[in-house]
Amino acid sequence: NGKQNLSINPSQNNFNSQNPSNSAAKKKNSVFFRQSWIEIDKSDYLFNLKKIREFVSKSAKIMPVLKSNGYGHGLVELGRETQNAGFNYIAVFSLEEGIELREAGVKTNILILDEIYPFENLEAAVAHDLTPTISTMASLMAIEHLAVRLQKRISFHLEIDTGMGRAGASPETAFQIIQKIAQTPEVSMTGMFTHFSVADTDPVFTKHQLKTFLSIVKYAHSNFGLRFIAHAANSAAIFKDARNHLDMVRPGIAVYGISPFKNSEKTVKLKPVLTWKTKITLLKKVPSGAGISYGRTFVTNKSSQIAIIPVGYGDGYNRLLSNQGEVLIRGKRCPIAGRITMNMTMIDATGVKGVSLGDEVVLIGSQGKEQITADEIAKDLDTISYEVLCAISPNIPRILV
Repeated sequence: NGKQNLSINPSQNNFNSQNPSNSAAKKKNSVFFRQSWIEIDKSDYLFNLKKIREFVSKSAKIMPVLKSNGYGHGLVELGRETQNAGFNYIAVFSLEEGIELREAGVKTNILILDEIYPFENLEAAVAHDLTPTISTMASLMAIEHLAVRLQKRISFHLEIDTGMGRAGASPETAFQIIQKIAQTPEVSMTGMFTHFSVADTDPVFTKHQLKTFLSIVKYAHSNFGLRFIAHAANSAAIFKDARNHLDMVRPGIAVYGISPFKNSEKTVKLKPVLTWKTKITLLKKVPSGAGISYGRTFVTNKSSQIAIIPVGYGDGYNRLLSNQGEVLIRGKRCPIAGRITMNMTMIDATGVKGVSLGDEVVLIGSQGKEQITADEIAKDLDTISYEVLCAISPNIPRILV
Protein backbone atom coordinates (compact mmCIF):
# COMPACT_ATOMS: atom_id res chain seq x y z
CA ASN A 1 0.00 0.00 0.00
CA GLY A 2 3.01 2.29 -0.19
CA LYS A 3 3.13 2.97 3.54
CA GLN A 4 6.42 2.38 5.30
CA ASN A 5 6.90 1.87 9.03
CA LEU A 6 10.48 2.96 9.62
CA SER A 7 12.60 3.64 12.66
CA ILE A 8 15.44 5.89 11.54
CA ASN A 9 18.16 8.28 12.44
CA PRO A 10 17.17 11.31 10.37
CA SER A 11 20.77 12.54 10.37
CA GLN A 12 21.75 9.64 8.16
CA ASN A 13 21.52 9.93 4.39
CA ASN A 14 19.98 6.49 3.94
CA PHE A 15 17.00 5.61 6.11
CA ASN A 16 17.29 1.97 7.16
CA SER A 17 14.36 0.16 8.69
CA GLN A 18 15.19 -1.11 12.18
CA ASN A 19 11.70 -1.80 13.47
CA PRO A 20 11.64 -5.40 14.80
CA SER A 21 7.84 -5.36 15.00
CA ASN A 22 7.59 -4.93 11.25
CA SER A 23 7.36 -8.44 9.81
CA ALA A 24 8.36 -7.19 6.37
CA ALA A 25 11.46 -5.60 7.82
CA LYS A 26 12.46 -8.94 9.37
CA LYS A 27 12.64 -10.46 5.92
CA LYS A 28 14.34 -7.58 4.17
CA ASN A 29 15.51 -4.18 5.36
CA SER A 30 13.69 -1.30 3.69
CA VAL A 31 15.70 1.71 2.59
CA PHE A 32 14.20 5.13 2.04
CA PHE A 33 16.47 7.42 0.05
CA ARG A 34 14.35 10.52 -0.40
CA GLN A 35 15.01 13.16 2.23
CA SER A 36 11.48 13.75 3.52
CA TRP A 37 9.83 12.19 6.55
CA ILE A 38 7.24 12.65 9.27
CA GLU A 39 8.22 12.38 12.93
CA ILE A 40 5.46 11.28 15.30
CA ASP A 41 6.19 12.02 18.95
CA LYS A 42 4.53 9.16 20.79
CA SER A 43 5.09 10.81 24.20
CA ASP A 44 3.06 13.82 23.02
CA TYR A 45 0.39 11.50 21.63
CA LEU A 46 0.11 9.74 24.99
CA PHE A 47 0.17 13.13 26.75
CA ASN A 48 -2.89 14.23 24.77
CA LEU A 49 -4.72 11.00 25.55
CA LYS A 50 -3.93 11.54 29.22
CA LYS A 51 -5.35 15.07 29.06
CA ILE A 52 -8.55 13.73 27.52
CA ARG A 53 -8.71 11.06 30.22
CA GLU A 54 -8.57 13.81 32.86
CA PHE A 55 -11.62 15.49 31.33
CA VAL A 56 -13.95 12.49 31.23
CA SER A 57 -15.27 10.38 34.06
CA LYS A 58 -13.45 7.17 34.96
CA SER A 59 -16.46 5.17 33.82
CA ALA A 60 -16.48 6.70 30.33
CA LYS A 61 -14.48 4.85 27.69
CA ILE A 62 -12.25 6.61 25.15
CA MET A 63 -12.25 5.67 21.46
CA PRO A 64 -9.48 7.53 19.59
CA VAL A 65 -10.39 8.16 15.96
CA LEU A 66 -7.58 7.07 13.61
CA LYS A 67 -9.34 7.42 10.27
CA SER A 68 -7.62 8.84 7.14
CA ASN A 69 -4.25 7.36 8.07
CA GLY A 70 -4.55 8.68 11.60
CA TYR A 71 -5.34 12.20 10.34
CA GLY A 72 -2.14 11.92 8.31
CA HIS A 73 -0.05 10.80 11.28
CA GLY A 74 0.18 7.08 10.49
CA LEU A 75 -2.60 4.57 11.09
CA VAL A 76 -0.59 1.50 12.06
CA GLU A 77 1.97 3.36 14.14
CA LEU A 78 -0.64 5.09 16.30
CA GLY A 79 -2.91 2.05 16.34
CA ARG A 80 -0.16 0.09 18.03
CA GLU A 81 0.59 2.92 20.46
CA THR A 82 -3.10 3.22 21.35
CA GLN A 83 -3.28 -0.48 22.10
CA ASN A 84 -0.01 -0.46 24.06
CA ALA A 85 -1.35 2.42 26.18
CA GLY A 86 -4.27 0.25 27.27
CA PHE A 87 -7.08 1.78 25.24
CA ASN A 88 -9.59 -0.87 24.20
CA TYR A 89 -11.42 0.97 21.42
CA ILE A 90 -10.35 2.52 18.11
CA ALA A 91 -12.50 4.07 15.38
CA VAL A 92 -11.58 4.11 11.69
CA PHE A 93 -13.58 5.04 8.63
CA SER A 94 -13.13 2.18 6.22
CA LEU A 95 -13.04 -1.58 6.19
CA GLU A 96 -9.56 -1.40 4.63
CA GLU A 97 -8.25 0.62 7.59
CA GLY A 98 -9.65 -1.90 10.04
CA ILE A 99 -8.10 -4.83 8.18
CA GLU A 100 -4.76 -3.02 8.03
CA LEU A 101 -4.77 -2.62 11.80
CA ARG A 102 -5.65 -6.28 12.32
CA GLU A 103 -2.85 -7.38 10.00
CA ALA A 104 -0.47 -5.16 11.99
CA GLY A 105 -1.37 -7.05 15.16
CA VAL A 106 -3.82 -4.57 16.71
CA LYS A 107 -6.38 -6.58 18.68
CA THR A 108 -8.52 -3.85 20.29
CA ASN A 109 -12.18 -3.28 19.47
CA ILE A 110 -12.29 -1.50 16.11
CA LEU A 111 -15.40 0.35 14.95
CA ILE A 112 -15.89 0.98 11.22
CA LEU A 113 -17.61 4.38 11.04
CA ASP A 114 -18.59 4.06 7.39
CA GLU A 115 -21.66 2.00 6.63
CA ILE A 116 -20.30 -0.99 4.74
CA TYR A 117 -21.60 -1.35 1.19
CA PRO A 118 -22.12 -3.50 -0.78
CA PHE A 119 -23.45 -5.67 2.01
CA GLU A 120 -21.39 -8.64 0.83
CA ASN A 121 -18.39 -6.88 2.35
CA LEU A 122 -19.86 -7.35 5.81
CA GLU A 123 -18.42 -10.85 5.75
CA ALA A 124 -14.90 -9.42 5.58
CA ALA A 125 -15.65 -7.26 8.62
CA VAL A 126 -16.84 -10.27 10.57
CA ALA A 127 -13.86 -12.35 9.45
CA HIS A 128 -11.49 -9.70 10.85
CA ASP A 129 -13.52 -9.15 14.04
CA LEU A 130 -14.40 -5.57 13.10
CA THR A 131 -17.56 -3.85 14.33
CA PRO A 132 -19.67 -2.41 11.49
CA THR A 133 -21.93 0.64 11.67
CA ILE A 134 -25.51 0.51 10.38
CA SER A 135 -28.10 3.22 9.84
CA THR A 136 -30.75 1.57 7.66
CA MET A 137 -33.17 -1.30 7.89
CA ALA A 138 -31.52 -2.79 4.81
CA SER A 139 -28.11 -3.00 6.48
CA LEU A 140 -29.68 -4.51 9.59
CA MET A 141 -31.36 -7.19 7.47
CA ALA A 142 -28.05 -7.87 5.70
CA ILE A 143 -26.34 -8.45 9.06
CA GLU A 144 -29.18 -10.72 10.17
CA HIS A 145 -28.93 -12.85 7.00
CA LEU A 146 -25.14 -13.10 7.39
CA ALA A 147 -25.49 -14.11 11.03
CA VAL A 148 -27.93 -16.86 10.13
CA ARG A 149 -25.67 -18.13 7.36
CA LEU A 150 -22.56 -18.09 9.53
CA GLN A 151 -24.45 -19.31 12.60
CA LYS A 152 -22.79 -16.53 14.54
CA ARG A 153 -24.21 -13.59 16.49
CA ILE A 154 -22.91 -10.38 14.90
CA SER A 155 -22.37 -7.13 16.80
CA PHE A 156 -22.70 -3.62 15.36
CA HIS A 157 -23.28 0.02 16.30
CA LEU A 158 -26.33 2.00 15.21
CA GLU A 159 -25.73 5.57 14.03
CA ILE A 160 -28.42 8.22 14.53
CA ASP A 161 -28.57 11.46 12.55
CA THR A 162 -29.65 14.09 15.09
CA GLY A 163 -28.73 17.09 12.95
CA MET A 164 -25.44 16.42 11.20
CA GLY A 165 -27.29 15.81 7.95
CA ARG A 166 -24.85 13.16 6.87
CA ALA A 167 -24.90 9.44 7.66
CA GLY A 168 -27.18 7.92 10.27
CA ALA A 169 -30.80 6.94 10.68
CA SER A 170 -33.34 9.69 11.20
CA PRO A 171 -34.94 9.63 14.66
CA GLU A 172 -38.22 8.41 13.15
CA THR A 173 -36.53 5.55 11.31
CA ALA A 174 -34.37 4.75 14.34
CA PHE A 175 -37.40 3.73 16.42
CA GLN A 176 -38.40 1.19 13.75
CA ILE A 177 -34.85 -0.17 13.48
CA ILE A 178 -34.60 -0.55 17.26
CA GLN A 179 -37.85 -2.50 17.34
CA LYS A 180 -36.48 -4.85 14.71
CA ILE A 181 -33.17 -5.22 16.61
CA ALA A 182 -35.05 -6.22 19.75
CA GLN A 183 -36.87 -8.93 17.75
CA THR A 184 -33.71 -10.32 16.14
CA PRO A 185 -31.66 -12.56 18.45
CA GLU A 186 -29.06 -13.21 15.74
CA VAL A 187 -27.69 -9.66 16.07
CA SER A 188 -26.35 -7.58 18.95
CA MET A 189 -26.36 -3.79 19.07
CA THR A 190 -23.30 -3.15 21.23
CA GLY A 191 -23.27 0.59 20.58
CA MET A 192 -25.38 3.55 19.48
CA PHE A 193 -23.95 6.92 18.48
CA THR A 194 -24.54 10.28 16.92
CA HIS A 195 -22.23 13.02 15.66
CA PHE A 196 -22.34 16.69 16.63
CA SER A 197 -22.20 19.17 13.76
CA VAL A 198 -21.39 22.41 15.61
CA ALA A 199 -19.99 21.37 18.98
CA ASP A 200 -17.17 23.88 18.52
CA THR A 201 -19.43 26.90 17.91
CA ASP A 202 -23.08 26.35 18.87
CA PRO A 203 -23.87 24.94 22.33
CA VAL A 204 -27.62 25.43 21.85
CA PHE A 205 -27.90 23.22 18.78
CA THR A 206 -25.48 20.72 20.30
CA LYS A 207 -27.71 20.49 23.35
CA HIS A 208 -30.67 19.86 21.02
CA GLN A 209 -28.79 17.05 19.29
CA LEU A 210 -27.86 15.47 22.60
CA LYS A 211 -31.46 15.66 23.84
CA THR A 212 -32.73 13.99 20.67
CA PHE A 213 -30.13 11.25 20.91
CA LEU A 214 -30.79 10.56 24.58
CA SER A 215 -34.51 10.19 23.90
CA ILE A 216 -33.70 7.38 21.45
CA VAL A 217 -31.25 5.78 23.89
CA LYS A 218 -33.94 5.88 26.59
CA TYR A 219 -36.46 4.33 24.20
CA ALA A 220 -34.15 1.39 23.54
CA HIS A 221 -33.39 0.95 27.24
CA SER A 222 -36.91 1.36 28.63
CA ASN A 223 -38.99 -0.42 26.00
CA PHE A 224 -36.72 -3.31 25.08
CA GLY A 225 -34.11 -3.58 27.81
CA LEU A 226 -31.30 -3.20 25.28
CA ARG A 227 -27.89 -2.49 26.77
CA PHE A 228 -25.16 -0.85 24.73
CA ILE A 229 -22.47 1.85 24.74
CA ALA A 230 -23.88 5.29 23.92
CA HIS A 231 -21.38 7.76 22.46
CA ALA A 232 -21.57 11.18 20.85
CA ALA A 233 -18.72 13.51 21.85
CA ASN A 234 -16.07 14.51 19.34
CA SER A 235 -13.01 16.53 20.44
CA ALA A 236 -14.81 19.86 20.80
CA ALA A 237 -17.77 18.31 22.62
CA ILE A 238 -15.47 16.60 25.13
CA PHE A 239 -14.01 19.87 26.37
CA LYS A 240 -17.10 22.05 25.96
CA ASP A 241 -19.59 20.17 28.16
CA ALA A 242 -19.21 17.08 30.38
CA ARG A 243 -22.86 16.18 29.70
CA ASN A 244 -21.76 15.11 26.22
CA HIS A 245 -19.49 12.34 27.49
CA LEU A 246 -22.08 9.57 28.04
CA ASP A 247 -20.57 6.04 28.05
CA MET A 248 -17.75 6.79 25.63
CA VAL A 249 -16.11 9.72 23.82
CA ARG A 250 -14.57 9.79 20.33
CA PRO A 251 -11.64 12.26 20.28
CA GLY A 252 -10.23 12.92 16.84
CA ILE A 253 -8.18 16.06 16.19
CA ALA A 254 -7.42 16.56 19.90
CA VAL A 255 -5.40 13.35 20.22
CA TYR A 256 -3.02 14.80 17.62
CA GLY A 257 -2.58 17.98 19.65
CA ILE A 258 -4.55 20.30 17.38
CA SER A 259 -7.02 22.84 18.79
CA PRO A 260 -10.59 21.51 18.42
CA PHE A 261 -12.08 25.01 18.75
CA LYS A 262 -10.95 28.62 18.89
CA ASN A 263 -8.97 29.46 22.04
CA SER A 264 -9.23 25.88 23.26
CA GLU A 265 -5.78 26.25 24.85
CA LYS A 266 -7.51 28.20 27.65
CA THR A 267 -9.41 25.02 28.48
CA VAL A 268 -6.83 22.34 27.75
CA LYS A 269 -3.21 22.50 26.63
CA LEU A 270 -2.38 19.84 24.04
CA LYS A 271 0.89 19.02 22.28
CA PRO A 272 1.16 18.73 18.48
CA VAL A 273 2.26 15.20 17.65
CA LEU A 274 3.47 15.61 14.07
CA THR A 275 6.60 17.22 12.66
CA TRP A 276 7.20 17.23 8.90
CA LYS A 277 10.86 17.44 8.00
CA THR A 278 13.00 17.42 4.89
CA LYS A 279 16.51 18.51 3.90
CA ILE A 280 18.10 20.93 1.50
CA THR A 281 19.15 18.73 -1.41
CA LEU A 282 20.41 21.54 -3.65
CA LEU A 283 21.67 25.00 -2.77
CA LYS A 284 22.41 27.54 -5.44
CA LYS A 285 23.41 31.16 -5.55
CA VAL A 286 21.51 33.17 -8.16
CA PRO A 287 21.94 36.78 -9.32
CA SER A 288 19.48 39.62 -9.02
CA GLY A 289 16.70 39.38 -11.61
CA ALA A 290 16.59 35.55 -11.66
CA GLY A 291 13.17 33.96 -12.12
CA ILE A 292 12.36 31.05 -9.82
CA SER A 293 10.06 28.15 -10.79
CA TYR A 294 7.15 27.98 -13.23
CA GLY A 295 5.65 31.22 -14.42
CA ARG A 296 8.47 33.38 -13.01
CA THR A 297 6.12 34.49 -10.23
CA PHE A 298 9.14 35.12 -8.03
CA VAL A 299 12.09 37.17 -9.33
CA THR A 300 15.06 37.91 -7.10
CA ASN A 301 15.79 41.56 -6.38
CA LYS A 302 19.34 40.85 -5.21
CA SER A 303 21.92 38.09 -5.22
CA SER A 304 20.16 35.26 -3.41
CA GLN A 305 20.62 31.79 -1.93
CA ILE A 306 17.89 29.47 -3.19
CA ALA A 307 17.46 26.19 -1.32
CA ILE A 308 15.64 23.34 -3.02
CA ILE A 309 13.77 20.74 -0.96
CA PRO A 310 12.37 17.44 -2.34
CA VAL A 311 8.76 18.10 -1.35
CA GLY A 312 5.88 19.39 -3.46
CA TYR A 313 2.17 19.22 -4.04
CA GLY A 314 2.54 15.57 -5.06
CA ASP A 315 3.43 14.94 -1.42
CA GLY A 316 0.51 16.95 -0.08
CA TYR A 317 2.35 20.24 0.37
CA ASN A 318 -0.32 22.53 -1.02
CA ARG A 319 0.50 24.51 -4.16
CA LEU A 320 -1.47 27.47 -2.78
CA LEU A 321 1.41 28.05 -0.36
CA SER A 322 3.46 29.25 -3.35
CA ASN A 323 5.02 32.66 -2.61
CA GLN A 324 3.26 32.92 0.75
CA GLY A 325 4.18 29.93 2.93
CA GLU A 326 7.29 29.65 5.09
CA VAL A 327 9.59 26.90 6.34
CA LEU A 328 12.19 26.76 9.11
CA ILE A 329 15.92 26.51 8.41
CA ARG A 330 18.41 26.80 11.27
CA GLY A 331 15.63 28.14 13.46
CA LYS A 332 14.77 30.95 11.06
CA ARG A 333 11.63 31.47 9.00
CA CYS A 334 12.30 31.42 5.26
CA PRO A 335 9.76 32.21 2.52
CA ILE A 336 8.77 29.92 -0.31
CA ALA A 337 10.13 31.37 -3.54
CA GLY A 338 7.96 30.87 -6.59
CA ARG A 339 5.46 28.17 -7.36
CA ILE A 340 5.55 24.87 -5.53
CA THR A 341 6.04 22.08 -8.07
CA MET A 342 4.99 18.45 -7.93
CA ASN A 343 8.06 17.16 -6.10
CA MET A 344 10.19 20.21 -5.33
CA THR A 345 9.84 23.54 -3.55
CA MET A 346 12.26 26.46 -3.71
CA ILE A 347 13.08 28.43 -0.58
CA ASP A 348 14.69 31.85 -0.29
CA ALA A 349 17.39 31.13 2.29
CA THR A 350 19.37 34.32 1.68
CA GLY A 351 18.94 35.52 5.25
CA VAL A 352 20.13 32.30 6.91
CA LYS A 353 23.71 32.61 8.06
CA GLY A 354 25.77 29.53 7.21
CA VAL A 355 23.00 27.75 5.33
CA SER A 356 24.38 24.52 3.87
CA LEU A 357 23.51 21.56 1.70
CA GLY A 358 21.87 18.91 3.86
CA ASP A 359 20.46 21.34 6.41
CA GLU A 360 17.25 20.11 8.03
CA VAL A 361 14.09 21.95 6.98
CA VAL A 362 10.85 21.92 8.98
CA LEU A 363 7.56 22.31 7.11
CA ILE A 364 5.30 21.66 10.11
CA GLY A 365 6.66 21.70 13.65
CA SER A 366 9.29 23.46 15.74
CA GLN A 367 12.93 24.33 15.18
CA GLY A 368 14.82 26.46 17.64
CA LYS A 369 12.44 29.07 19.02
CA GLU A 370 10.23 29.12 15.93
CA GLN A 371 7.17 27.00 15.17
CA ILE A 372 4.96 26.48 12.12
CA THR A 373 1.66 24.82 12.99
CA ALA A 374 -0.93 23.05 10.91
CA ASP A 375 -3.36 25.75 12.00
CA GLU A 376 -1.06 28.45 10.60
CA ILE A 377 -0.83 26.70 7.24
CA ALA A 378 -4.60 26.15 7.25
CA LYS A 379 -5.15 29.87 7.77
CA ASP A 380 -2.91 30.64 4.78
CA LEU A 381 -4.96 28.21 2.70
CA ASP A 382 -8.36 29.33 4.03
CA THR A 383 -9.11 25.79 5.20
CA ILE A 384 -8.82 23.71 8.38
CA SER A 385 -5.89 21.90 9.97
CA TYR A 386 -7.63 18.55 9.36
CA GLU A 387 -7.21 18.95 5.61
CA VAL A 388 -3.58 20.07 5.90
CA LEU A 389 -2.66 16.96 7.89
CA CYS A 390 -4.77 14.42 5.99
CA ALA A 391 -3.35 15.67 2.68
CA ILE A 392 0.19 14.54 3.53
CA SER A 393 1.01 11.62 1.27
CA PRO A 394 1.01 8.19 2.95
CA ASN A 395 4.15 7.44 0.92
CA ILE A 396 6.16 9.69 3.22
CA PRO A 397 7.44 7.50 6.08
CA ARG A 398 6.10 8.06 9.57
CA ILE A 399 8.73 7.60 12.24
CA LEU A 400 7.94 7.20 15.92
CA VAL A 401 10.25 9.26 18.11
